[in-house]
Amino acid sequence: MADEKPIGKDATGYDLLTKAVSELLNQFPGLNGREIYFEYLGEDSGLAFSADSGALVMTEKRSITDHVVQSCQFPFFVVYRTASTEEYQKIQIQAFLDSIGKWICKEPVEIGGVEYRLSDYPRLSDGRKITRITRDNSYGTTPQENGVQDWLLPVTVRYTNEFDMW
Repeated sequence: MADEKPIGKDATGYDLLTKAVSELLNQFPGLNGREIYFEYLGEDSGLAFSADSGALVMTEKRSITDHVVQSCQFPFFVVYRTASTEEYQKIQIQAFLDSIGKWICKEPVEIGGVEYRLSDYPRLSDGRKITRITRDNSYGTTPQENGVQDWLLPVTVRYTNEFDMW
C-alpha cells in the first residue's frame, strides 16, 4: 500500500472531505469544549487538522456505459501544538491523539470512565462514500527554539466516488 501512487486529484472531493472531517473531528467526545480547527493553530498552542496532499484518486474503473468508480484517499494530520516541556504533558498529548485516532477508526475508546465508539462515518454528497478511516502512530516533531512542539496524528480517509460521464 505504501507504493501506491495517485493517478489524479478529486478537487470537489477535497472540499467535501474537508468539511466532513472537520465536523467528524469536532464530534469527538474527549474535546472537553475545545475545537479542532482547519489549518489554524495559535503561536504556542492549539488543536487543528491539516490536509496532507489533498483528495487523491488512487484507482479508476470506467464501464462501457461511462459509469466511473474511483477509489480515493484524503490523508490529513491532526496537530496538537504545545509549549510544554514536561514529559507527563507530552505523554498526555500522545494519549489524547491516540484516543482521537481510535475513535475516528471506529475502535472503542474510554473517556472519563465511559466507553465511546463511533458508529457511522459522515455521509458525503455527489456520489462519494467513506469506506474506511485508518491512522498511524502519533509523534512529536522537533521542538522549536522557544519550546513549542507540534504533535501529529496521521490519518487517511478512504472513500469511493461514483458518477456517470454523460
